[in-house]
Formats: sequence, C-alpha cells, structure tokens
Amino acid sequence: MKPLILTKFLLFTLLFSFQGWSQNASTPKVVVEQIQAYSYLNPTASYWKIPANISPILETLDSSLFVTLKMQRDKDYTTTTNALTKLNQTGKIKIDWSNSLTIPYHAYIEIYEMDPEFAYKNDLVNLSETAKDSIHSVWFIACSIFNLKKERVFQKTIMLGFTPVESLGLGYTIKSTPSMPNLLYNAIAKSMNYLDAEGDEIDFINVKVPAAYATDNYWMPFVHNMPRILFDTTKKFISFEDNAGVHALRMPPAVLKKINNKDKSETNPYKNLVELLRKTRPQFNRNEYYQVMQPLRDIKNNIDYTLESYIEFNSEPVFNDNTPRLAIQFLPEVIHRIFQDKDSIGYFTVKDFVKEENKFYYPDLVYNGYDSSHSANLGTFFAKQPITHSRVISGKSMNHDFVIQLNYENNITTILIDKQMVMAISGNKKPLQMVEKRNNLPTIENLLLLIAYAEIFQQPG
Repeated sequence: MKPLILTKFLLFTLLFSFQGWSQNASTPKVVVEQIQAYSYLNPTASYWKIPANISPILETLDSSLFVTLKMQRDKDYTTTTNALTKLNQTGKIKIDWSNSLTIPYHAYIEIYEMDPEFAYKNDLVNLSETAKDSIHSVWFIACSIFNLKKERVFQKTIMLGFTPVESLGLGYTIKSTPSMPNLLYNAIAKSMNYLDAEGDEIDFINVKVPAAYATDNYWMPFVHNMPRILFDTTKKFISFEDNAGVHALRMPPAVLKKINNKDKSETNPYKNLVELLRKTRPQFNRNEYYQVMQPLRDIKNNIDYTLESYIEFNSEPVFNDNTPRLAIQFLPEVIHRIFQDKDSIGYFTVKDFVKEENKFYYPDLVYNGYDSSHSANLGTFFAKQPITHSRVISGKSMNHDFVIQLNYENNITTILIDKQMVMAISGNKKPLQMVEKRNNLPTIENLLLLIAYAEIFQQPG
C-alpha cells in the first residue's frame, strides 16, 4: 500500500482557509480559472480525466455557490483544465491572471480520487464498518477563491464517496472505479451544489451509483439484453416466476455429524472411511471431518431432496497462488450423493479454484452489466484476467450432466446442464436476480438452484 505520508500535505492544503470574507454592495465578478484533477489510485488511467464539456460543473457553480456568495461568473472567460501527472502536483495552484487581471475574484477547482483507506485512517469521515466496505472510491473536491491581493478568501472541500448499488447488471464487478466513466463527472457536478459558505470545512456525501462490470467472454454473451428474473427472499423460502410458472424453493439448515478419526474400533460406522482418509489426507491428524446431510425442498413440486457429503475442516486454510485451499473441503476420496426421499438419484464432486479454459474478463474495459453493445475504456492498462471459479460442483442426476460454478468474490453463480449454460445468477448467500435459458427441464433446474444456494456451499465466513 502506498504510504499515507505522501498525501498529508494535500490534506493540509485542502483544509486551509482564510477568514474575513466580506460581501460588496454590488455583485462582484468571478472567473473560474482552472479545474485540475488527479487520481491517486490510477494516475495513468483516463476515466478520471476532465471531460471536454465542463459546462455542467460551471453551471452548478453558477446556481449554487456563486449565488450563495453573491457573485457572478464571467461567462466569457475560458476555464482551463489540467490533468495532473504527479502526486506532488496536487494541492498546488498556479496563479496566472494575465488574461483576467481586471476581475476581482478568481476561483480554482481541484478534483482528486483518493484511496478510501486514507479518509478512514485519518478520521476524515465517521463511517460504520459496513459503510466502509461498500464505498469503492472517495473523491476530494475543493474550491478556492482568491482576491486580487492573492489572498485565499474562500475554501470549501467536499468528500464524495461512491457506493455501487444493485442494478440490472450481472457479471464481474469492478471495485476500483466508481461507476461507468460517463456517470462520474455527472455525479461530481451535482455534488458541487454542496459547495456553500455554510457548514463544516469538509462535507462528506455518499453517492449511490450503478456498479460497473468488466467485459468478458463468458457471461457477457449470455446476459446481453436478457430480461432479469427477480427472486423474493423475504420469507422462509425463495420464490420466483418465469415462463414455466411460479417456483418456491426452501433450503433448510444442514446437519453435521462429526467423524471420530481416532476411533479404530470395529463398531465405528465410519471405520473404512477413517482408514481411507488416514492414507490419503496429509493433515489427517490435525483436521476435522464431518458427514453432512443437507435437506432441500422443491415446494411447488412437493419433492424433498437430501445431499449426503463428507467434508474436511482445515484449521489452517491457504490462499496463496501456489496452493489455494478453502477452509472447508469436500473430500475427493468419497462419492457425494443426491437423494430424492430415500432413493439415490445422482452424485457430485467438488473442486476449488477451477480456471475456465480460454475465458477472461477485461478490467480495463467496462460496461453496465446488461447491454454489452456499449462499453467504456478506463485507460488503466490492466491486463485481462482468467475467470477462476471459487468452487465447482460437477455431477449427474436425472440422466443429465450438470455443473454449478460458484464465484464467491463477485457473487456469481453459473449453472450448466449437458455443457450448456442455462442460468447465471447474482446474489450473496441468497439469489437476487437471474438470467435463464431453460431447456424445458424444470425439475432438475430447480434441483440445481437448490444445490447452488444450499448452506453447505455458502462462502466460508
């Protein structure tokens, strides 16, 4: 992480202000000399660069701040814009009034994207832990006004926090940018309504914006312009409606039974399993093992299912690039079964951190997660990244092969039947919305939805 000390001088500059503002009897003129911007997070990117049309910013100042200060902007004066290239250029204002020396007041706008951690650690904003996690980007917006003596007679700073909100978007969320670039300066312009002469030196404004999604060659073709099916999760069951009708699903809590791996007696019901694990599991004596029974119910079709699984709880999970491993692992040495009532109707295996072959997402090229006909280049030069599923459940049931892919980082669940994608779902622990292309197999499709959001497959922690 970049040292915070490098930006402390900026904080001092943004907070500094002169007192003694006085109003003239007549309405004084003011020019907006310059708008300058910089991104502490992505200094070489293009999304934060000031747009060619700065009229929304100037017009907001006209109708808010300058009205409050009883000033009138000289609209014949051309404001310059400057995209800074170095951190040490921030907080500095270059005074050159050779073209505006007769105007009594001169305004400067500074716009800087900063790491949210900087604001939190320096106690600039008082936010709950939940709010901190939700804010992806913080922007400092400062306005300084000087008189002809080059004295700063007004200073006000706004801290703008961008919180992405749920929308029709579905895909790989980009958390390092506030939203689609075309929305960024719209939000900044509107926030300048809060640049007034009253209140604290720094005002914090939390702005909710639609999330941006990375383009990809996996989900994007599937979800492009497709209708979203919404889930109702407010009750003790999950319901949704599609072309096949209304569906209701319930995922009761799983039942765990600990396996005593030190019991070597002939009466131990897991004797053969314990012997197998002793030979195959490298951390056998350190880790814990459980039989898990996961009940599931398709309410509409009046069908009860049960998943029988065997898991290992690893007390020291590893997440490095060489040997990634989750805390809970499904044992590969045994068969995990699917029951309908008491009849076995299928089986499955579970693998973690599975890379999708020749499938990538592109963090430098974003779209709205719905209409992939329009995208925006951030100019970050971030390289394409492989799509890696956190957990993949593969199996067979009702004479069909199936795959359920869980992406914990971005809360995407993907379901394939007979190698064809049939559902892409977003939602953390519970489904929120879905794009589906059903194959007239409602029974197994509902079963796979139940499995995908069963308690035993929820993200650890």
